[in-house]
Amino acid sequence: MRFLSLVILLCTATEAYGQVNIYAPSTSECPPSVLSPGVSDQPNRPVNRFSLTLSRAFMEANATNPDVVTAAKQLEIAQAELKTAAAIPNPQLAVQYGFGTPYTHVVAGNTQQVGINQLIEMGGKRGARIKLAQANLQLAQFRLNDLRFDVRAKVRRGYAELAAAEANIELLDKQEELVKHLYEIAKKRFKENNKLNAELAQAKFFIEQFETQRVLANARLRKASVNLDYLLGFEPTRDIDVENNRLFQLVNEHNEITAHPGDPLPNLDELVRKAFRQRADLHVASQQTKVNERAHILEKKQRIPDVLLGSGFVFTTYNRDQGFHQQHGAYLNVNMDLPVFYQRQGEIAQAKASLDQSALRLKATSAQVETEVHAAYADLVAARANIFKYQNELIPKANSVLELAHQGYEKGVSDLSNAILAQHSFQTTLVRYFDTVANYQNAWADLETAVGDIFEFGKGNPDK
Repeated sequence: MRFLSLVILLCTATEAYGQVNIYAPSTSECPPSVLSPGVSDQPNRPVNRFSLTLSRAFMEANATNPDVVTAAKQLEIAQAELKTAAAIPNPQLAVQYGFGTPYTHVVAGNTQQVGINQLIEMGGKRGARIKLAQANLQLAQFRLNDLRFDVRAKVRRGYAELAAAEANIELLDKQEELVKHLYEIAKKRFKENNKLNAELAQAKFFIEQFETQRVLANARLRKASVNLDYLLGFEPTRDIDVENNRLFQLVNEHNEITAHPGDPLPNLDELVRKAFRQRADLHVASQQTKVNERAHILEKKQRIPDVLLGSGFVFTTYNRDQGFHQQHGAYLNVNMDLPVFYQRQGEIAQAKASLDQSALRLKATSAQVETEVHAAYADLVAARANIFKYQNELIPKANSVLELAHQGYEKGVSDLSNAILAQHSFQTTLVRYFDTVANYQNAWADLETAVGDIFEFGKGNPDK
């Protein structure tokens, strides 16, 4: 089993689930405790990587994700708009004081005046405006919650992709060691029979092909790290290493990344019911309907004219040599619009259409919830079944074929092409297995998004 130990440890069936343990350790050469943030000195070749747990990644994204930080400002804007909506119009000071004979001679008869004007909002406009602002504030909070949940799902998927990229590089390293072993066998056989130079050239060419695969693998790793950098609000030059890369080990231990495939799946009907209670986008759609309903109410109240009240003191400034005493008095005036030609029919119709539209959107979102839960659940069941298939059947069989092909070539009973074919088949099987594990992780992320609830892994059944 020398070749097997270089790539993967296939242990005996476990007592609980009868599964094979797959090990794909992290690419970090240093333990997490001594890792520090670093920057790649070469493109696509990360060095001195920053070790990060998934829990820590969630915390970083919740606090520093650019989209979350921007959306949080919208909450401040909505709070300020509530203060604006509750404002009472300030009174207006009106002063009229003139100079010249029109104000100093009786012939003109003009008076001076000082007064105060106050706009009185009628029909409960202020109360309706406050309720609308309160609804918008709640909507901003729901949207922020929805965005945070969406970012959380993206972080989970990004973390899984980074783990898959790391595991893929480990796989290439081990596979290259196996191919080099074939090359050493080919050199030994060439020394014994120099007519086998074609086999030696073929083995060398097979080794050289790994360089192109490594370039692609490093690019995938760098891209995954950059994408996760953005989600966490880091600089794109910061290299991240998944600290708990047990996603691709699938041993009989629970971890925070996903539920163990051997755990019973949560009840589908309960997930659907929970989705209708928890989905953030449902809360957003429902709250948007309330906002549009209050906006419609406010527009109807806007039809009622406001009243502008004014009062003040008037006095004369006639010259005393005209023989008239200075006079004084007070006044009161009332001003208001007369809704004769227009009663805000357009604004009211627009608000009603927006209300109807939001009600339809809420209905569509509600119909979508159950569909998304069922679809995500189906993906999870399929990925889980494939994991068992790979662990219990495909990987052991591929490994057995690989061993037989290597042993046959080493003993001279088969040619190099058979060994290379078996090597390629085994590598392809492991790559597809890693993809299946990533799909399993992503299926949990999709189900978490579809249900609108956070699954706590590492504690057994996530539904408990």
